[in-house]
Amino acid sequence: MRLTALAAIAALAATGCSKKNTAKVSASASASASAAAAPPACPLTGAPAPGGSIPQRPAFAVKMPNDPTGRPQTGLDKTDIVYEEPVEGGITRLIAIYQCADADRIEPVRSARFVDIDVLQQFGHPIFGHAGGIGPVLDAIKKATFIIDAEYSGTPYQGDYHRDSSRPAPQNLYTSTKEIYTTAGSSAGGPPSPPSPVFTYLTSTATAGVSSTVSSTVSSTVSGGAPGATVHVPFSGPAYDVYWRWNAATGVYLRSYGTAPANLSSGAQISATNIVVEQVSVTPSQYVEDETGTKENLIGTVGTGTAIVCRQGACVQGTWNRPTLADMTRYLDPAGNQIPLAQGNTWVELEPNTQKPATS
Repeated sequence: MRLTALAAIAALAATGCSKKNTAKVSASASASASAAAAPPACPLTGAPAPGGSIPQRPAFAVKMPNDPTGRPQTGLDKTDIVYEEPVEGGITRLIAIYQCADADRIEPVRSARFVDIDVLQQFGHPIFGHAGGIGPVLDAIKKATFIIDAEYSGTPYQGDYHRDSSRPAPQNLYTSTKEIYTTAGSSAGGPPSPPSPVFTYLTSTATAGVSSTVSSTVSSTVSGGAPGATVHVPFSGPAYDVYWRWNAATGVYLRSYGTAPANLSSGAQISATNIVVEQVSVTPSQYVEDETGTKENLIGTVGTGTAIVCRQGACVQGTWNRPTLADMTRYLDPAGNQIPLAQGNTWVELEPNTQKPATS
């Protein structure tokens, strides 16, 4: 009887261990299956890659205008990231960055600035499409060996650009991602590869139908979180008085100048999943930009400063930090943690630190 009881206890112990081991194996297999099932994410949006695979190509950055004569633009709805920068004369210009999606038409294409080089150093070995620039800027681009310079004027890529007869020059130059990738992409100097992510992302993102409850949850679970249904970036004057307003039905911020919607040539309003306001130093350089004698601005993207990161109708007030040009810019909450973005496209507003952005 003792032997029988001992045998029974041993059998029960073996069964228990077997069940525990099976449970562990099952949990491990389930985690592996989930990881394997997760689709690859676009490096510059964190969203699932279209067609289930990340395009094996570098980032393509295009310089676009934002003064009223350059509006409405075409192709901004296909971007992964857009940087808005204060250039000379109180106007702003855009660096439109593509990688995962294609744009059949990008219009207008305008000239480069010094700050473009500093921003693009974060994107590995990007292609830079632009319509030229003043001599010192073009010299600096040529010295920036990490840039594949797809300039319009006087380069092998000139055939990738075209003039739109329905618009007055110089706001009528256009191109496409496919044309530039076909020619400039072959100049990458080795196997083309996508850039590394420049942001961190939330693991999942609600889109259409995001409620105020979700927004308040986001703001309360992040250090420094606060309501952010409206983001006001007052660059200069009515023409550059930027507002982003959260649209819960579509899960994006919609762009306006004051109360006037900022529309694309298609008639659709410009939208973004994330808005990042990075307050930077802005000082006039010694270089004259145009015939009016206006000096080109130098924009400080190295160091640290105030930042506001807004997504899902909530904003986090924090800081940005970039020790050197070789580093990525990090956006940190008051506790020093990196602020994750929602999966989707992002607009980074390089706003002068003498101005006061507002959220509500």
